[in-house]
Amino acid sequence: MIASVTVTYHPDLAALQRQLGSMATQVHAMVVVDNGSPGLLLASLRELCAKMGALLLPLSTNQGIGAAQNAGIAQARQQGAQWILLLDQDSEATPDMVGTLHAALQAQPRAAAAGPSSIDQRTGTHSFFVTDPGWWPRRWQPEAGVSHPPIEVGFLIASGTLLRCAALGDTPPMRANWFIDHVDSEWCLRMRAQGWLLLGVSDAVLQHRLGDKVTRIWLLRWRQVAHHSPLRDYYMFRNSILLAREAYVPLRWKLYFLSRLVQFAGFFLPFAPERGRRLRMMATGILHGLQGRTGPYR
Repeated sequence: MIASVTVTYHPDLAALQRQLGSMATQVHAMVVVDNGSPGLLLASLRELCAKMGALLLPLSTNQGIGAAQNAGIAQARQQGAQWILLLDQDSEATPDMVGTLHAALQAQPRAAAAGPSSIDQRTGTHSFFVTDPGWWPRRWQPEAGVSHPPIEVGFLIASGTLLRCAALGDTPPMRANWFIDHVDSEWCLRMRAQGWLLLGVSDAVLQHRLGDKVTRIWLLRWRQVAHHSPLRDYYMFRNSILLAREAYVPLRWKLYFLSRLVQFAGFFLPFAPERGRRLRMMATGILHGLQGRTGPYR
Protein backbone atom coordinates (compact mmCIF):
# COMPACT_ATOMS: atom_id res chain seq x y z
CA MET A 1 0.00 0.00 0.00
CA ILE A 2 1.24 3.48 -0.94
CA ALA A 3 0.06 6.55 0.97
CA SER A 4 0.83 10.22 0.40
CA VAL A 5 1.46 12.68 3.24
CA THR A 6 1.02 16.37 2.43
CA VAL A 7 1.97 19.06 4.93
CA THR A 8 0.00 22.31 4.67
CA TYR A 9 0.33 25.74 6.22
CA HIS A 10 -2.08 28.46 5.03
CA PRO A 11 -2.44 26.52 1.76
CA ASP A 12 -3.67 27.71 -1.61
CA LEU A 13 -6.74 25.47 -1.82
CA ALA A 14 -6.90 25.46 -5.61
CA ALA A 15 -3.28 24.30 -5.86
CA LEU A 16 -3.86 21.69 -3.17
CA GLN A 17 -6.92 20.39 -5.00
CA ARG A 18 -4.80 19.94 -8.13
CA GLN A 19 -2.22 18.04 -6.10
CA LEU A 20 -4.76 15.72 -4.50
CA GLY A 21 -6.29 15.16 -7.90
CA SER A 22 -2.88 14.16 -9.28
CA MET A 23 -2.49 11.73 -6.36
CA ALA A 24 -5.92 10.12 -6.48
CA THR A 25 -5.00 7.56 -9.14
CA GLN A 26 -1.40 7.02 -7.99
CA VAL A 27 -1.72 6.19 -4.27
CA HIS A 28 -4.08 4.13 -2.15
CA ALA A 29 -4.57 6.68 0.65
CA MET A 30 -3.94 10.41 1.14
CA VAL A 31 -3.16 12.12 4.45
CA VAL A 32 -3.08 15.92 4.80
CA VAL A 33 -1.41 17.29 7.94
CA ASP A 34 -2.25 20.94 8.54
CA ASN A 35 0.21 22.97 10.59
CA GLY A 36 -2.12 25.32 12.44
CA SER A 37 -4.07 27.12 9.70
CA PRO A 38 -6.74 29.51 11.09
CA GLY A 39 -10.35 28.48 11.62
CA LEU A 40 -12.09 29.60 8.41
CA LEU A 41 -9.29 28.29 6.20
CA LEU A 42 -9.20 25.05 8.18
CA ALA A 43 -12.96 24.61 7.65
CA SER A 44 -12.49 25.02 3.89
CA LEU A 45 -9.53 22.65 4.00
CA ARG A 46 -11.66 20.09 5.80
CA GLU A 47 -14.32 20.33 3.08
CA LEU A 48 -11.72 19.95 0.34
CA CYS A 49 -10.16 16.86 1.94
CA ALA A 50 -13.58 15.25 2.34
CA LYS A 51 -14.37 16.00 -1.30
CA MET A 52 -11.03 14.56 -2.55
CA GLY A 53 -11.05 11.51 -0.27
CA ALA A 54 -8.10 12.59 1.88
CA LEU A 55 -7.81 12.22 5.64
CA LEU A 56 -7.17 15.57 7.34
CA LEU A 57 -4.99 15.60 10.45
CA PRO A 58 -5.06 19.15 11.90
CA LEU A 59 -2.39 20.32 14.35
CA SER A 60 -3.39 23.08 16.76
CA THR A 61 -0.24 25.16 16.11
CA ASN A 62 2.56 25.34 13.56
CA GLN A 63 4.89 22.62 14.83
CA GLY A 64 7.25 22.68 11.85
CA ILE A 65 7.75 20.42 8.87
CA GLY A 66 9.44 17.57 10.76
CA ALA A 67 6.72 17.20 13.39
CA ALA A 68 3.99 17.35 10.73
CA GLN A 69 5.74 14.74 8.59
CA ASN A 70 6.15 12.47 11.61
CA ALA A 71 2.44 12.80 12.41
CA GLY A 72 1.47 12.01 8.83
CA ILE A 73 3.89 9.09 8.57
CA ALA A 74 2.52 7.59 11.80
CA GLN A 75 -1.05 7.96 10.53
CA ALA A 76 -0.20 6.41 7.16
CA ARG A 77 1.54 3.47 8.81
CA GLN A 78 -1.52 2.90 11.02
CA GLN A 79 -3.53 2.62 7.81
CA GLY A 80 -1.15 -0.10 6.61
CA ALA A 81 1.14 1.89 4.30
CA GLN A 82 4.38 0.19 3.27
CA TRP A 83 5.49 3.13 1.14
CA ILE A 84 4.93 6.81 1.95
CA LEU A 85 5.17 9.74 -0.45
CA LEU A 86 6.04 13.10 1.14
CA LEU A 87 4.65 16.25 -0.46
CA ASP A 88 4.66 20.00 0.10
CA GLN A 89 1.33 21.76 -0.40
CA ASP A 90 2.38 23.38 -3.70
CA SER A 91 3.77 20.27 -5.43
CA GLU A 92 1.95 18.41 -8.19
CA ALA A 93 2.88 14.96 -9.44
CA THR A 94 2.99 14.19 -13.14
CA PRO A 95 1.26 10.98 -14.30
CA ASP A 96 3.08 7.76 -13.28
CA MET A 97 5.54 9.62 -11.01
CA VAL A 98 4.70 7.45 -8.01
CA GLY A 99 4.75 4.24 -10.01
CA THR A 100 8.18 5.09 -11.44
CA LEU A 101 9.58 5.80 -7.96
CA HIS A 102 8.00 2.63 -6.58
CA ALA A 103 9.51 0.50 -9.35
CA ALA A 104 12.97 1.96 -8.64
CA LEU A 105 12.69 1.09 -4.94
CA GLN A 106 11.46 -2.41 -5.63
CA ALA A 107 14.42 -2.99 -7.94
CA GLN A 108 16.90 -1.86 -5.24
CA PRO A 109 16.05 -3.35 -1.82
CA ARG A 110 18.93 -1.45 -0.16
CA ALA A 111 17.33 1.92 -1.01
CA ALA A 112 15.46 3.72 1.77
CA ALA A 113 13.94 6.35 -0.50
CA ALA A 114 13.66 7.51 -4.08
CA GLY A 115 13.06 11.06 -5.27
CA PRO A 116 12.04 12.60 -8.61
CA SER A 117 13.51 15.39 -10.64
CA SER A 118 11.42 18.54 -10.43
CA ILE A 119 10.38 21.38 -12.69
CA ASP A 120 9.78 24.82 -11.21
CA GLN A 121 6.22 25.78 -12.13
CA ARG A 122 7.18 29.47 -12.52
CA THR A 123 10.34 29.24 -14.61
CA GLY A 124 10.36 25.77 -16.17
CA THR A 125 13.81 25.17 -14.66
CA HIS A 126 14.73 21.50 -14.19
CA SER A 127 16.31 20.44 -10.91
CA PHE A 128 19.57 18.54 -10.48
CA PHE A 129 20.68 15.75 -8.17
CA VAL A 130 23.71 15.87 -5.90
CA THR A 131 25.83 12.72 -6.06
CA ASP A 132 28.58 11.54 -3.73
CA PRO A 133 31.66 10.33 -5.65
CA GLY A 134 33.55 10.02 -2.36
CA TRP A 135 35.65 13.18 -2.40
CA TRP A 136 33.29 16.14 -2.97
CA PRO A 137 29.56 16.20 -3.72
CA ARG A 138 28.82 16.87 -7.40
CA ARG A 139 25.77 18.06 -9.30
CA TRP A 140 24.28 15.78 -11.91
CA GLN A 141 21.81 17.34 -14.32
CA PRO A 142 19.73 14.82 -16.28
CA GLU A 143 19.36 15.61 -19.95
CA ALA A 144 15.83 16.79 -20.71
CA GLY A 145 13.77 14.36 -22.76
CA VAL A 146 16.23 11.50 -22.26
CA SER A 147 15.49 8.44 -20.12
CA HIS A 148 18.08 7.73 -17.43
CA PRO A 149 18.30 4.83 -14.98
CA PRO A 150 18.02 5.67 -11.25
CA ILE A 151 21.29 6.90 -9.75
CA GLU A 152 22.60 6.85 -6.19
CA VAL A 153 22.50 10.35 -4.67
CA GLY A 154 23.73 12.05 -1.52
CA PHE A 155 20.40 13.45 -0.35
CA LEU A 156 16.86 14.13 -1.57
CA ILE A 157 14.44 17.03 -1.26
CA ALA A 158 11.49 15.86 0.85
CA SER A 159 8.67 16.85 -1.50
CA GLY A 160 8.09 14.06 -4.00
CA THR A 161 10.25 11.53 -2.15
CA LEU A 162 8.88 8.01 -1.70
CA LEU A 163 9.98 6.35 1.55
CA ARG A 164 10.31 2.64 2.28
CA CYS A 165 8.58 2.11 5.63
CA ALA A 166 10.81 -0.87 6.43
CA ALA A 167 13.74 1.57 6.62
CA LEU A 168 12.08 3.96 9.07
CA GLY A 169 12.30 1.98 12.31
CA ASP A 170 9.92 2.37 15.22
CA THR A 171 10.74 5.94 16.31
CA PRO A 172 9.57 9.14 14.54
CA PRO A 173 12.04 9.45 11.65
CA MET A 174 12.30 13.22 11.19
CA ARG A 175 14.06 15.68 13.50
CA ALA A 176 11.00 17.61 14.67
CA ASN A 177 13.03 20.01 16.81
CA TRP A 178 14.85 21.36 13.73
CA PHE A 179 11.47 22.84 12.73
CA ILE A 180 12.24 23.52 9.04
CA ASP A 181 15.19 23.43 6.61
CA HIS A 182 17.63 20.52 6.35
CA VAL A 183 15.17 18.19 8.07
CA ASP A 184 15.25 16.12 4.86
CA SER A 185 19.04 16.46 4.41
CA GLU A 186 19.68 15.28 7.98
CA TRP A 187 17.39 12.26 7.58
CA CYS A 188 19.05 11.32 4.30
CA LEU A 189 22.60 11.50 5.67
CA ARG A 190 21.53 9.58 8.79
CA MET A 191 20.01 6.81 6.67
CA ARG A 192 23.14 6.61 4.53
CA ALA A 193 25.25 6.33 7.68
CA GLN A 194 23.12 3.28 8.57
CA GLY A 195 23.95 1.65 5.23
CA TRP A 196 20.86 2.58 3.20
CA LEU A 197 20.97 4.01 -0.32
CA LEU A 198 19.06 6.95 -1.78
CA LEU A 199 17.94 7.00 -5.42
CA GLY A 200 17.45 9.92 -7.77
CA VAL A 201 14.93 8.96 -10.44
CA SER A 202 14.96 11.50 -13.26
CA ASP A 203 12.24 9.67 -15.20
CA ALA A 204 9.83 10.57 -12.37
CA VAL A 205 8.91 14.26 -12.50
CA LEU A 206 7.36 16.58 -9.93
CA GLN A 207 6.06 20.07 -10.62
CA HIS A 208 7.20 22.17 -7.71
CA ARG A 209 7.77 25.70 -6.40
CA LEU A 210 11.05 26.08 -4.53
CA GLY A 211 11.25 29.29 -2.50
CA ASP A 212 8.93 32.26 -2.17
CA LYS A 213 10.45 34.03 -5.16
CA VAL A 214 12.86 33.33 -8.01
CA THR A 215 15.42 35.88 -9.22
CA ARG A 216 17.36 35.62 -12.47
CA ILE A 217 20.98 36.76 -12.12
CA TRP A 218 24.18 36.62 -14.16
CA LEU A 219 27.06 34.81 -12.44
CA LEU A 220 29.29 33.41 -15.20
CA ARG A 221 25.98 32.28 -16.72
CA TRP A 222 22.32 33.09 -16.22
CA ARG A 223 20.98 31.40 -13.08
CA GLN A 224 17.54 31.10 -11.48
CA VAL A 225 17.96 31.61 -7.72
CA ALA A 226 15.09 30.79 -5.34
CA HIS A 227 14.90 32.62 -2.06
CA HIS A 228 12.76 32.74 1.06
CA SER A 229 12.04 35.20 3.85
CA PRO A 230 14.77 36.34 6.27
CA LEU A 231 13.27 34.00 8.89
CA ARG A 232 14.08 31.04 6.65
CA ASP A 233 17.65 32.33 6.41
CA TYR A 234 17.85 31.85 10.17
CA TYR A 235 16.78 28.20 9.95
CA MET A 236 19.03 27.49 6.98
CA PHE A 237 22.11 28.86 8.75
CA ARG A 238 21.28 27.38 12.16
CA ASN A 239 20.45 23.93 10.86
CA SER A 240 23.47 23.83 8.54
CA ILE A 241 25.65 24.35 11.61
CA LEU A 242 23.69 21.70 13.53
CA LEU A 243 24.11 19.29 10.60
CA ALA A 244 27.85 19.92 10.49
CA ARG A 245 28.07 19.06 14.20
CA GLU A 246 26.64 15.57 13.73
CA ALA A 247 29.29 12.86 14.13
CA TYR A 248 27.81 10.58 11.43
CA VAL A 249 28.05 13.28 8.72
CA PRO A 250 31.24 12.79 6.65
CA LEU A 251 33.69 15.70 6.58
CA ARG A 252 33.11 16.34 2.85
CA TRP A 253 29.40 16.83 3.54
CA LYS A 254 30.03 19.12 6.50
CA LEU A 255 32.24 21.29 4.29
CA TYR A 256 29.75 21.11 1.43
CA PHE A 257 26.84 22.46 3.47
CA LEU A 258 28.99 25.09 5.16
CA SER A 259 30.30 26.25 1.78
CA ARG A 260 26.69 26.69 0.65
CA LEU A 261 26.19 29.18 3.48
CA VAL A 262 28.97 31.29 2.01
CA GLN A 263 27.22 31.12 -1.38
CA PHE A 264 23.86 32.04 0.16
CA ALA A 265 25.31 35.03 1.99
CA GLY A 266 27.18 36.10 -1.16
CA PHE A 267 23.91 36.28 -3.08
CA PHE A 268 21.22 37.21 -0.57
CA LEU A 269 23.03 40.01 1.23
CA PRO A 270 23.87 42.06 -1.91
CA PHE A 271 20.86 41.19 -4.08
CA ALA A 272 17.83 40.25 -1.92
CA PRO A 273 15.59 42.72 -0.06
CA GLU A 274 15.74 43.32 3.71
CA ARG A 275 19.53 43.03 3.74
CA GLY A 276 19.93 44.25 7.32
CA ARG A 277 17.38 41.82 8.72
CA ARG A 278 18.84 38.98 6.66
CA LEU A 279 22.29 39.65 8.05
CA ARG A 280 20.95 39.62 11.61
CA MET A 281 19.03 36.40 11.04
CA MET A 282 22.03 34.69 9.44
CA ALA A 283 24.29 35.74 12.30
CA THR A 284 21.74 34.63 14.90
CA GLY A 285 21.34 31.31 13.11
CA ILE A 286 25.10 30.71 13.22
CA LEU A 287 25.22 31.61 16.92
CA HIS A 288 22.29 29.37 17.83
CA GLY A 289 23.72 26.52 15.75
CA LEU A 290 27.01 26.74 17.62
CA GLN A 291 25.05 26.80 20.89
CA GLY A 292 23.05 23.75 19.83
CA ARG A 293 19.68 25.48 20.03
CA THR A 294 16.73 23.87 18.29
CA GLY A 295 13.00 24.46 18.00
CA PRO A 296 11.15 27.41 16.43
CA TYR A 297 12.79 30.83 16.38
CA ARG A 298 11.60 33.03 19.23
